[in-house]
Amino acid sequence: MLEVRVIRDDEVEAFRDCVMTTFGDDPEIDPNGAARTRALVAPGRAWAAFDRGTIVATAGTAAFTVGVPGGALAMAGLTAAAVRPTHRRRGLLRELIRLHLADARAHGEPLSGLWASEATIYGRFGYGVAAELDALRIDTRGLVVAPVGEPDRCAWVDAAAALARLPAIYARATAERPGALRRSDVWWRERRFLEAPFMRDGASLRRHVIVERDGADVGYIAYRQRSQERDDVHSGVVEIIELIAVDPRAEATLWQFVAGVDLFTTATWAHAPVDCVLPWLASDARRVVRRRSDGLWLRVDDVAATLAARRYAADGALRLAVGDATWALSVEAGRGECVRSDDTPELRVELASLGSLVLGGISPALLARAGRITGSAEAVARAGRLFTWPIAPWCPEVF
Repeated sequence: MLEVRVIRDDEVEAFRDCVMTTFGDDPEIDPNGAARTRALVAPGRAWAAFDRGTIVATAGTAAFTVGVPGGALAMAGLTAAAVRPTHRRRGLLRELIRLHLADARAHGEPLSGLWASEATIYGRFGYGVAAELDALRIDTRGLVVAPVGEPDRCAWVDAAAALARLPAIYARATAERPGALRRSDVWWRERRFLEAPFMRDGASLRRHVIVERDGADVGYIAYRQRSQERDDVHSGVVEIIELIAVDPRAEATLWQFVAGVDLFTTATWAHAPVDCVLPWLASDARRVVRRRSDGLWLRVDDVAATLAARRYAADGALRLAVGDATWALSVEAGRGECVRSDDTPELRVELASLGSLVLGGISPALLARAGRITGSAEAVARAGRLFTWPIAPWCPEVF
C-alpha cells in the first residue's frame, strides 16, 4: 500500500537519497545536502510516496518571488520531483503535483514554476515554457569586443568580498527583468556560492570580478577556469557562471574582460539570456555560437491575480477562455484588471500557453500558428500588443 504525505525532518536524508539516485547521482557527492535541503525547503513543503516504509517518489516547494513585467509575484518553485524507476506509471507524480499546487494556494502563491527534467512531462499539468535561454560557446582568440562608451574599471575580489557586494548588483540589474528570482541571503549562501566538488567537476574555484564606475558597483562576473593544453599550447576554457550588468556599458566591459583572459581561448555560458548583447559587440559574431533551450516553466494557478499583477505594453481589452472559465482583461495606463466573464471569449488559450505568455517573451502569434491559441487574427494581434514586453524574460536559477 502506497502512502503519500509530508516528510518528517528525520526523513530528509531518505528524501534526498531518492532524488539523487533517481537522477543518477549519489548523496555522497554533496555531504551537506541534507542541511541545504532544510535551509531551502521550509518544513511541511516536501512530500514523498512511501512503499512499505521506503521513499519511492518525491517533490518539494521552494518559495520564491519572481519578476513579471513591471512587477513581481510570489511563485511556488516545484523542485526535487523524482519517481524511482520501479514505481513509474502509478500516478505518483500527479498526486505530488496536486499536493504542491494545493499547498501553493494555501500560501497565496498564484504561480508555480519549475525547470523540466523532461520536456514531455509538464505540459499536461499546465506548465508552459515562459523563459528561454541561450547556451553560448565563444571562440575568444583575437576576438575584439566593442566598448559602449568609456570602459569601466574591473576589480578582482575574493569570495568574502563577492558575497558582500554581488547581491546588491544583482538586485539592481534584475529589478525589471521578468523571470528573474529575488534571491534571499540563504539562496546566495547555499546555492550561488556553493563550492562543493560536484559543482566544480574538476574546474577551478569561483573567480569574481566586479565592474566599478565612479565609486559604484555596476556589474560582475562569476566564473571558473578549466585549464587545457594541447601540443604545449594553452587552450583553456572560461566557464561563466553568471554575468550581470546594470547597463550596456558595464556589460560591454565584462565581455571585454572575458575576451582578454590570457591562455583561455574559449568561453562558455550555459544559461545566458536570449537578449545577450555580445553578438552585436563582437568583431566576428560567428565566434559566438548560440544554442536555444527552455529554462523556466510556469503554471498560472490564479489567472486573475497573475494578469492583474503584471504591466502591459499597450492599453486595451481582451476576453480569454482558459479551460472552462472566461476571463475579461482590461488594461488602462498599462495596468490590468482581470475578472470572470460570462461573455463569449475572443481567444481560447491552453493553460500551458498562458504560462508561456505571462512573462511577455513568447509571442501570441507564434502560439496561434502552433495551434495553442485559437481566435481571430485581430484578437491574436491585440493579444500581441498587450502581452509583448521590451525586456526578454530570463531565469538563470536551476532549482
